[in-house]
Amino acid sequence: MPQLRYNVATTLDGYIASSNGSTDWIVEDSSIDFEALYREFDFFVMGRKTYEVMLALGAPSENPLFKRPKGAVIVASRTMRPEDFPDITVLSENIVDFIRDLKSGNGKDIWLMGGGTLAAQCLEAGLLNSIEAAVMPVILGGGIRMIEEFDRSPAKLKLTGCKCLDSGIIMTQYLVVAEKNK
Repeated sequence: MPQLRYNVATTLDGYIASSNGSTDWIVEDSSIDFEALYREFDFFVMGRKTYEVMLALGAPSENPLFKRPKGAVIVASRTMRPEDFPDITVLSENIVDFIRDLKSGNGKDIWLMGGGTLAAQCLEAGLLNSIEAAVMPVILGGGIRMIEEFDRSPAKLKLTGCKCLDSGIIMTQYLVVAEKNK
């Protein structure tokens, strides 16, 4: 069964974007093989703001999201209209149920790309299997949090991987430890 993996770039102080949504602080590192990373996933789930950031990554020939099969990109949005985006799945409600259905299927893992509100919803629902944070050597002091506030007891994590890159990025991998009574 596919795993839901929150793979995200974050600052040392836990922000995935500045207050205005900018991610221009992300450190580039040529040793990160994004093509290989994208091949690990069948579905790419994100909120509208994350989708807009991803769209700005370049022309369709350069943007990895445009190379995905129709329907592989799922965007949670209350303002986007599905008919305006025929190549992606736009959901204005029931995103958690949709992700639960994806997880019950077959295939490769599901990449939760952001944002912090959607990550919190998935964590709260017990759907998030792992958090893979690329911690940038940057402090913003404010902005969009990696995981917004959620209504449950603290989430327990188990470190399964950590690698320091020459650029100063620390690649971390954590399993979300399931609660026994959930």
